[in-house]
Order: sequence, then structure tokens, then C-alpha cells
Amino acid sequence: MSDSNVNINDTQNTADAAPDFNIKTSAFVFLLALSGCSAYEGRSTPDPQALGIPAQWQSVIDEAGSSPESLFLADKNTQNQLYSPLLATTAQTRWVKNFNDPSLALLVERVLSSNASLAAEAAKVASAGAGQIQSESALYPTLDLTGSISESQTGDNRSSSESVKLNAGFELDLWGKLSAREQEASLNYAAARASFSGAALDLSADVAEGWYNLITQKKLLKLYKRREDTLINALKVVEQGYQNGLKEIDELYSARQSLQDERDNMTSQEQIVTEQVRALQVFLGRYPDGRLLNEEGLELPELPALKTEILPSELITRSPALQSYWLTLLAADAGLAAANRERFPSLSLSASVDQSIDWNLMASLTQPLFNAGKLAAAEDQAAANVEQQEKLYLQTVFSTFADVENVLMQETTLAHRYQLASEDLETARNTTTLALSQYQLGLTDLDSLLAVQKSMLDSEAQLLTLHNQRLSNRIRLYQLLGGDTRSEQAFLADRAPSSDAL
Repeated sequence: MSDSNVNINDTQNTADAAPDFNIKTSAFVFLLALSGCSAYEGRSTPDPQALGIPAQWQSVIDEAGSSPESLFLADKNTQNQLYSPLLATTAQTRWVKNFNDPSLALLVERVLSSNASLAAEAAKVASAGAGQIQSESALYPTLDLTGSISESQTGDNRSSSESVKLNAGFELDLWGKLSAREQEASLNYAAARASFSGAALDLSADVAEGWYNLITQKKLLKLYKRREDTLINALKVVEQGYQNGLKEIDELYSARQSLQDERDNMTSQEQIVTEQVRALQVFLGRYPDGRLLNEEGLELPELPALKTEILPSELITRSPALQSYWLTLLAADAGLAAANRERFPSLSLSASVDQSIDWNLMASLTQPLFNAGKLAAAEDQAAANVEQQEKLYLQTVFSTFADVENVLMQETTLAHRYQLASEDLETARNTTTLALSQYQLGLTDLDSLLAVQKSMLDSEAQLLTLHNQRLSNRIRLYQLLGGDTRSEQAFLADRAPSSDAL
């Protein structure tokens, strides 16, 4: 066996061979430069215009009289496309169809395709997948090709040497250390995928809740506007009565103060509406200019019937959050096993062959003897990580079960409160009708009529708020149960056309 480190094809050249050597050297350096080029590209500051950032703050633009634009439009074509493939892909998103709301389906679809936070979660999945491939590669042999070129000069004699060598290496996984690392990376990859599913579920739930909050706040604003119109008419009556000597000055001041208070409420409510619009714009990855959506005529949907086939024992495997915690715990177990086996000997094989077919083969055995407690501390750290992940998983499991139980109870509580509020509103409307008739007949005063009308509007606001709370509670239930509460078979059966439709 020849020495693989001996230079091959040594040639003795005189000084007049320098140009040929320089050409070879330049070519070799050029190839090295090409192989070492980085794929990294320098970043420049984001273009504000490309991000939709205006030249001035929106409050300044609005004061200048800019006309509002819609955040998104749900035209007739999109209204008919209620269930997009994006929303029907997994249980984490297809629950949106249960509300039978085309506008919500369109909004959630656009958010899922453009939200930066969800894209960041997708990048985490890609990173974890690449890490899994790196760990798995340690189970396979490595093969490298190396080349070298050198030049030396002694007196008037100049010499150069070139060599090419193929190197192979392989570490035997005697104790399962490498496979444990591969398993750890694989489980982390699965946990990242579960975390992404959870992020999609949480995002769609936040968007749905924000959308119905916006509709609710807009309807409350309309109620306040009705109240303002009532107070404006009442002020006119009081002013006329004051001019005719039928009303006192304190009654006039009280009517004006009531109108001012209601306008102050309207201003605060407009702020709430604008902030809710901005929150949805952030979800969409747009500049939060707070301009109104084209939501005129939209109503809060009726609460869909709750059809759930999920048992408490199934929640552990359905919830993306619980799955992510569980897979993270399993990955920590694999990491502990790998940390323990780092203290065992490692056996490696290596081989090389050069361009003259000279070869060598070597086996090496490495046993850690002294490292100032580094490996022992790494194992202790891995064990502590396992305990941490185990406690976090158990805490999350019981917290999730408690949340589901509370939300299911809230379903019944809110339904009862909604029924009472409906009856209260019916009574308030009848009372208002009666009070208006009595006022027209002169049997009651204006203040009594205004108090009855305010009570009716308060009842309408209470019923509207409870309706939104029931929708939010149902969205929260879908979120806790891992999305759609039906099985895959039931979902496909509902989508299949019936024989009567054929």
C-alpha cells in the first residue's frame, strides 16, 4: 500500500514553464471561487410603496377629505364560492363553512394565503424538515473529492505538484446515538407541522371572531345613531316648548346634554370600529389605514347546530396544540437517549484513493475520557428538558379539558340568556309602542317616552351583544376541539349530493 499523502505526477520544470503553471493555477483558483460562491443575497430596506405604506398618517389623510376605500369586496362571484379548496383541506380550517357565511370564508381564505405570521410558521416547518434531513444524513457514508496544487522553487529549479483524492467515511451506529438524533429531529419536524396546523386554526379563529366583532360594533353604531336621531327630535320639541314658555331652561339644558353624551358615545364607538378594521388589515398583511370594509347589509349568521362526534379521549390526538406538546416531549426523550450515548465509544471507518489508484483504509475508535463534566452536564440538561416538557404537556392537557368544559357550559348559559334577552326586547318594543301612543294622546311626558325608547335600544344592543358572544363561544369551541367537530367521513357525506338532487 502506498502512502496516499505522496504528491502525484511531480514534474520538474525550468523557469520558462512558469506561464503554463500560472494558467493552471488561475484555472484552479477560478474553480474554487465558483464552488465557494454563496447563495446569500444582500437585503435592502423594504420599499414603503410596495408595502402600501402611505406618505402621511391616516388621520392626517382623513382630515384632508380622502374618500374611503374598501378593505375587500365580496362580489357575486366570490359569494357563490363559499367553500374554497384552501378552507376544505383540513379540519383546522373547514369548520369555517359551518357558519354558511361567504364573506367570512373569503376573508379567512385571503388571510391564510397572505398572513406573515403563518408564513413564518411555514418557514419553521421547512427549517425543521431540513434539520431532519441533516440528522438522517449522519446514518449514511460520506464521500468527498479533494484536489490540491502546489509550487516550489529551489535555486533555478521550479517544481509543481497536483493531486486528486476521493475520501469516504462512515460512523457505525453501534449504540444508537445517531439514530436517536435522527429520531429527535424527525419528532421535532412532526411537532413543527402540528404547530403550523395549530397556528392556522388559531389564525382562522381570530379572524372569524374579529369579523363578527366588526359587524357587531357596526350595528351598535347604527343603534347609537338611531338614539341620536331620537334625541335630536326630542331637543327640537324641547326648544319649541321653551320658546313657547312650556319648558324650563333646565329641561333645555338636559336635552342638549343628553344629545352631547350620545354623540360622545358615537365617537368612541367609531374608534372601536376603526380599530377592529385595522386588526383585520394586519391579519391580511396590509397597511392598517382603518378604512371601512364593504360590509353594508351583512348580518350576523344564525348559530349553527352543534354536531360533535368527539369524545374527551379523542381530544388529545385532535388538538394541534396538544399534539405539538406531545411530539416535543417525545423529541426530548430521544434527545436524552442521544445525550446518554454520547458517552459511549464511537467507531468510524475511513478510506481514500487518489488518481494513481493508491488507497488506504483506516478504522478508528474514540472513547471520551475527560471533558470536565461536559457530557454528563449535557445528559443532565437533556433530562431536565424531558421533565420540563412532560409537566408542560400535562398542564396543557388539563387546561384544555377545563376550557372545553367551560365553553360547552357557556353554550347552554348563553342560549338561556339569549332567550331571556329576546323576550325582554319583545316586551320593550311593546312598551315603546304603548308609550308613544300615550305621548301622542298627551297621557305621558317626553322624558318618560325617551326613557322607554332608550330601554328598547339597550335591549336591542344586549341581544346583539349576546348573539356575538354565542358566535365567539362557538368559534372558541371549534378552536379547542381542533377544528371541525365532525369526522372526515361525516364531512365527506355532507358534501356528497343526495339522490334527490340527481
